[in-house]
Amino acid sequence: MNVAKKYNVKLLPLTDIHIGSGKDIEAYEYTVKAGYMYRIDMSEAFDKMNVSEKENFYKILKKNNLFNIRSWIHDNYREEWGYIYKEKVSSDFEKYYKEKLDDRSQENSQLSISEFIGYDNKRYIPGSSIKGALRTAFIHSDFLENEKKYQIKSSYEIKNGKRVYNRKEIDKEAKVMESEVLLAEKEDRYGNKIDKKGEKLGLEPKKDPFKIVKVSDTEEIDSKKFEVVRLKIKEGNLTCEVLNGTYNEIKKTKKVNFEKGINFNIVLTEYFLKDNPMMDYKKNLGIKQILDSLNNKMENILDFEIEKERKKDEYNIKGFYEFLKKIFYSFKNKNITLIRIGKYTGFNDKTINLVTTEPIENSRTVFDANHYPIGWALIKVEEVDIWWIVF
Repeated sequence: MNVAKKYNVKLLPLTDIHIGSGKDIEAYEYTVKAGYMYRIDMSEAFDKMNVSEKENFYKILKKNNLFNIRSWIHDNYREEWGYIYKEKVSSDFEKYYKEKLDDRSQENSQLSISEFIGYDNKRYIPGSSIKGALRTAFIHSDFLENEKKYQIKSSYEIKNGKRVYNRKEIDKEAKVMESEVLLAEKEDRYGNKIDKKGEKLGLEPKKDPFKIVKVSDTEEIDSKKFEVVRLKIKEGNLTCEVLNGTYNEIKKTKKVNFEKGINFNIVLTEYFLKDNPMMDYKKNLGIKQILDSLNNKMENILDFEIEKERKKDEYNIKGFYEFLKKIFYSFKNKNITLIRIGKYTGFNDKTINLVTTEPIENSRTVFDANHYPIGWALIKVEEVDIWWIVF
């Protein structure tokens, strides 16, 4: 008899989160009015235009000039034309939009918006994004516990007096060592993929013990929780749809309200590992071990960020991480922990960089509209179901 356990989980964004769909919303597919972005279905809008508007719009289309099209849509759009959805825009983006709308020296792509992932215009967080963070944390935690055993050396060369890191080589070596972390196998055929030259390429997906961890996509997220913002990066700015964080509210009230969280499920199907000599797993993969691993990695990252030398800290990032650490400790060992997900979260969060022998130091920080590092959230786990499966 084997057991599968289901857990209800709530995810509460602390800072803005962006998970891209791979598609951009182009400037002629939306307009901005009074603090809101209206995403428009132009065929539906055309049907609702009056005769004069249709004639004028047709004349604009015939000129095949995207600048004219987007300007005409902005100047003439009325809510009565309908919209696919509308969402808040930051004051920073609205100002930028108005500046660039009639700036014909700029390419149209200057006003494109990176779309948040969804289907039928319903947004959600993919289970794969959450599971990837859990898996990386699990591996990271084992490295922390066995520092002398696992030695991954950062690959770099000196160019113009500076270290230039080879992140692909570091990532490749880390993947090869995953099988040592996850499996107790003694032969490569049990764990590692091998190329034609006999070189190890990393863990075979079908041998990965994390197959027992099933993470659902979240429920549909209310469009009121989204905003179009300009993310601040070293190279400039990125315009994205983001899921808004609650950090400012928590800092002000000193309270965390999980009622505002987003629901999803984790199912652990333990029977996949039973009586399988090819899956000789060396660590228990229960919810406690997964949460403990996440705790270990998050604490490691928080310590690193707090101790990190910052020559210029205009946004008081150290203060942000110190407050985040207070939140972290207030919930430790209560089935509640920090997690970081989504795009632009940085090299340290998506890899085991901090447990290499020489960690890469120059991982960029991407800030949300409130000047906080993007992608931070809390998760709260509750066991709700146990299934007994007989084979």
